[in-house]
Amino acid sequence: MLEVNEISDKVFNKLLKKASTLIVDVREKEEFVDFNIGGLNVPAHLLNEYVEQLKAFKSLIVVCSNGSRSHIMARVIQKKIPTAKVYHLSAGIIK
Repeated sequence: MLEVNEISDKVFNKLLKKASTLIVDVREKEEFVDFNIGGLNVPAHLLNEYVEQLKAFKSLIVVCSNGSRSHIMARVIQKKIPTAKVYHLSAGIIK
């Protein structure tokens, strides 16, 4: 079974310093526009349109507002891109 690593804010900040790491925000576009911490907005229902773009990164940090959507989507992304190291920000991003 492929592994998705749940991470805290502290680990999140360390991972961002590494090259080839991307934040993947799986919230809806409106949520992303209202508030975001950077990265690429990939709403869950549009994931298949972004898979090739995501494959360019070695590490993907999947985020959402409270951690529930990102937990599910991190598992889906890991299945679609098994060569990537996929992380899930457990606490989510809070405005």
